[in-house]
Amino acid sequence: MEAKVILMKCPEAKRTYGVRIEKMNGDWFRTWAFPLDEKRAAHEGYDKTRITGNLIPTNEFNGCPYCKSKEFVQCGRCGKLSCWNKEERITCGWCGLTGDITTTEDAINVKSGDM
Repeated sequence: MEAKVILMKCPEAKRTYGVRIEKMNGDWFRTWAFPLDEKRAAHEGYDKTRITGNLIPTNEFNGCPYCKSKEFVQCGRCGKLSCWNKEERITCGWCGLTGDITTTEDAINVKSGDM
């Protein structure tokens, strides 16, 4: 089994966290999330993780350790992931871009860091 850690940011708490993902049948499954500061993430190399595919939550996925959201959005500018609490407009937790939410059925390319 292939497993990795990707980074997400909670715009509400303005804090980074790690999400452990496992690859199964060509898709990535989010298994659990944990608090993680950016310095530690860079030290572990999590800021360099890149994946392509769907990010499906498992039944056990606990969501953001700060706001508890199990949903996320990908920024159209920086390509990174932030929590989403079903708002119509959101500000990216990474680069600050504010915009309307659009959905896609396509697999996504995730750039975890490059902080």
